[in-house]
Amino acid sequence: MSALLADQMLVLFAILAIGSWLGSVSFRGVSLGGAAVFFVGLAFGHFGKTIPKPVMDLGLLLFVYAVGLQAGPRFFRTFRKQGRDFVIVAGIAILAAGLVTLVVARLMSIPFAVAAGMFTGAVTNTPALAGAIDAMSRIDPAQAANVSVGYGIAYPFSIVAVTLLIPFLPKLLRRDVKTAEAEWLAAQQAEQPALAKRQFRVTNPNLEGKRLAELDTHRMSQVNISRVMQQSKGGAAQVVAATPDVVLHVGNVVLVVGAEDQLEKMRLLIGEEVEVPMEANTRAISRDLYVTEAKLAGKRLMDLHVWDRYNVVITRIRRQGLEIAPVGTSTLELGDALRVVGDTPAVEQFAKLVSGDARRMDETNMVPFLIGLVLGVALGLIPFRFPNGLTIKLGAAGGAFLVSLVLGHFGRIGPFRLHVPAAAANLSKELGLMLFLGGAGANAGTQLVKVIEEQGPGLFGAAAAITIVAVILTVLITHFILKMNLLTILGLVAGVMTNPPALAAAGKQSTTDVPAITYASAFPVVLIFKILLAQILVQVLRLL
Repeated sequence: MSALLADQMLVLFAILAIGSWLGSVSFRGVSLGGAAVFFVGLAFGHFGKTIPKPVMDLGLLLFVYAVGLQAGPRFFRTFRKQGRDFVIVAGIAILAAGLVTLVVARLMSIPFAVAAGMFTGAVTNTPALAGAIDAMSRIDPAQAANVSVGYGIAYPFSIVAVTLLIPFLPKLLRRDVKTAEAEWLAAQQAEQPALAKRQFRVTNPNLEGKRLAELDTHRMSQVNISRVMQQSKGGAAQVVAATPDVVLHVGNVVLVVGAEDQLEKMRLLIGEEVEVPMEANTRAISRDLYVTEAKLAGKRLMDLHVWDRYNVVITRIRRQGLEIAPVGTSTLELGDALRVVGDTPAVEQFAKLVSGDARRMDETNMVPFLIGLVLGVALGLIPFRFPNGLTIKLGAAGGAFLVSLVLGHFGRIGPFRLHVPAAAANLSKELGLMLFLGGAGANAGTQLVKVIEEQGPGLFGAAAAITIVAVILTVLITHFILKMNLLTILGLVAGVMTNPPALAAAGKQSTTDVPAITYASAFPVVLIFKILLAQILVQVLRLL
């Protein structure tokens, strides 16, 4: 058995397997989730079993990169709306953590290098640790190692305590997750209304004999006419696709798709609203098609001449959970779901254009995916110099996260379009997090008991106080003063603490991606605040 446990890869996957199983165990509706991997890692680490640091670093990179890609499409819009609040909350919480560090260092006569490390560990930020070590190396290189000691004291409590707090926070605040989800969805629908469909009978005599192409409906509203029910000479009604050459007559019924406020404009133009059976017949069918052809990515609908060339109508575009009313300037992206209406042969022909190979929906475009990682790691290594010799680096994970936000928003790097299937993104996120937690737990477990014995439990309590003050202030400001949505609070607590396991725990609480978006929105500001403050603390603590 000892020979088997000497293999680090076996140890790694044993930690992941056991931790995943324990994390799935629920007690009174609460489970450890991904944090269980960290606890199992601590146990293995206590007995001398470690995980290679590059494995842990790779896991963190994959996790933050996947989170950024998923949050990117909504990140900038969320930050524009709530960015100021996020900056205020993060600034107050982090400054308070810094002040507590100064107080406990003075009261307990903690060596200034250890105290600076405690701050970085208490706010769970490795780039801040690197910045503090760099600042210490310029002041007193012999003390640089003690920064890591302080980090090791504070980090385990912070990462575990905040992660465990997240599942209990809704009950502590007496707020319901489902209610918070409903409130958020209602706000989203008010901002980006879901598309609806309504039927109108043509009663406007000015439309008699008009071709649909002559109506130019997009000039007055963002809607699309999907189908037209006409009366044939024999009296039987037939439903046809609303292609440009369809001629309207008084008494026809048209099916229109768009937001509710836009549909009301169509009532004024066309005529009374009705509700009649209008199912598609063999001549007019409706299908959902996925865009899998890379050559269509970035193409405008007007450039494709969908009506003229293919004789079909695109009535909806679904992208990243949002419904878009297509107009001529709308662009297509890989993975878009299109609602298409037209005659059966026409729809089949258009399907070959946009969905030539359905297997591509399950494939990740590896070139832009990997280029993004290269750019992110490179950005993290760039030193940013400030007055008085202060230099900061974002770190590989911080750089990768910022690049992934931009890449997720724009969906491309130069000529390369990025498409990451949801399953692939989730696998990267989950596996990356487990690799990071397993490695962090195992490596911390080798020193945790020793550090506590050498430094005393009082030092451990001082480090815990830094974390507790930052978390409590975050919760109080967001809940009582700013009255934020519960899901936003969960994400912001994890974001202010830059705590990936806490984010994973927050994500488990909700079926929405609000916690991840909030985390992503707060992360850049928080990261810079912590790196700067860690290096300033080194200078201030030295003077105490």
